[in-house]
Amino acid sequence: MRRHGAAAALVVVAFGLAGCRRKPPPPPPRPAQSASQAAQAGKAVVVAYLNHLDKAEYRAAWALLSRESQAQHPYDTFAEQARKGGPLYDTGAAAAKAAGKGRVVVSIPHVEDPARVTFEVAQEADRWRLVYRSGRPWTPYP
Repeated sequence: MRRHGAAAALVVVAFGLAGCRRKPPPPPPRPAQSASQAAQAGKAVVVAYLNHLDKAEYRAAWALLSRESQAQHPYDTFAEQARKGGPLYDTGAAAAKAAGKGRVVVSIPHVEDPARVTFEVAQEADRWRLVYRSGRPWTPYP
């Protein structure tokens, strides 16, 4: 009987000590990206977003939206509008430039039209996210 009591006491002490351990320090901040790196990262997000829409992967496209954009456009509404389709983009001709701290502007021409559509991408923590305030999923206006 004493063995069980001693074993239980050891378990309690072990869990108590485990709870007293210090938490590891937070990771160091990520180094700042250059304007060129930011532009490339923003461009990659927009191209991935449009590719997901093309493949009817609406949940994956929605996941690339900023938190604010997701709050403004719930997934069900986003998917319903995305299913209606949109223009074809020449993603190979996308051009991106940094537009201030944590912002990138990406312009992409339509395949059937020389007009370009502008997308805005914002940095949230360590990720870049598409900004979609109004319009439709295929042509979000920042």
